[in-house]
Amino acid sequence: MKPAPSLRAGVITLREITLDDVDDMVEACRDDDTRTWTTVPHPYEREHAVAYAERTFGTPIDQEWPRWGIDIDGRWCGNVGLRMDGEGLADIGYLVAPWARRRGAGSVAVWLACDWAFREGGCRVVTWHAVAGNEASRALVAKVGFRVHRDVRRLAVVQRGGRVDVWTADLLPEDLVPLTDLLR
Repeated sequence: MKPAPSLRAGVITLREITLDDVDDMVEACRDDDTRTWTTVPHPYEREHAVAYAERTFGTPIDQEWPRWGIDIDGRWCGNVGLRMDGEGLADIGYLVAPWARRRGAGSVAVWLACDWAFREGGCRVVTWHAVAGNEASRALVAKVGFRVHRDVRRLAVVQRGGRVDVWTADLLPEDLVPLTDLLR
């Protein structure tokens, strides 16, 4: 797979992650909510961000999994990526920095990545999971059009050495809300 192209809607740009993003990545990944709801290492150190940034450009993982930095006005504001199985399914993951939350950045970024997955990535379905209790993430994917499932997948994900319950959802191309609904 070739590297994913830059994508843009409104003030949100999905672009390549670079070493210039490291300081913002460290700040975001040390945030209490980020630590609570994601699998980022704790404590989160600069070398974690450098390793992540370096593995996103010019490496095999970049060719296997499209991933982008979320950019607002030239500042890194999060990540979004797709783990694609090559058979029409992608699992989406994302992190939105504290300074970009509640501004629509996450929903537009997820919409752009899903739209790309359907149009260019050969996907027929995009799935999502998050640690059970992460209401903000659940609301974000529902806003994009994902169907959130009632059942909890028990102990489905490892988070810093322990297994945790997760919520799940899926999205088909026809479920995507109009982008204009998110840009209001």
